[in-house]
Amino acid sequence: MAAGISLKLVIPSEVKLVDVVHSASEKMAEVAGFDEDEALNIGLAVREAVINAMLHGNKQDPSLDVEVTLSLLSDALEATVRDRGGGFDPNQTPDPTQGNNLLRTSGRGLLLIRAFVDEVDFDLPADGGTRITMTKSYPSVGP
Repeated sequence: MAAGISLKLVIPSEVKLVDVVHSASEKMAEVAGFDEDEALNIGLAVREAVINAMLHGNKQDPSLDVEVTLSLLSDALEATVRDRGGGFDPNQTPDPTQGNNLLRTSGRGLLLIRAFVDEVDFDLPADGGTRITMTKSYPSVGP
């Protein structure tokens, strides 16, 4: 692991750019010491957060940026995704595992994010938008 490394990407809300962020996230996870499967999972979590930021936060307005910061901390990889939209309450998002939501073709992003990382925090910065911070502790090294 290489604590202290940080990478920031600022991209317009254009879905075609999601693969760039996914690749960068997966590569940072590999640099941090995660195996191939965990690196993929981290990449998928960041990908889902970026898609949500573009589609739901910024309403696909390419003039509104999505900021992604990937940081290697002393004990974990931290990924932060911020949109410039009106903000939202994640507790008001319908549970995709309940009732009619099971048949919906969307709405599973937060479920996937929570499954692939250890901690997920949301906040609404004073100057607007929503910021999601995802943290994945480094893999433990054997004896």
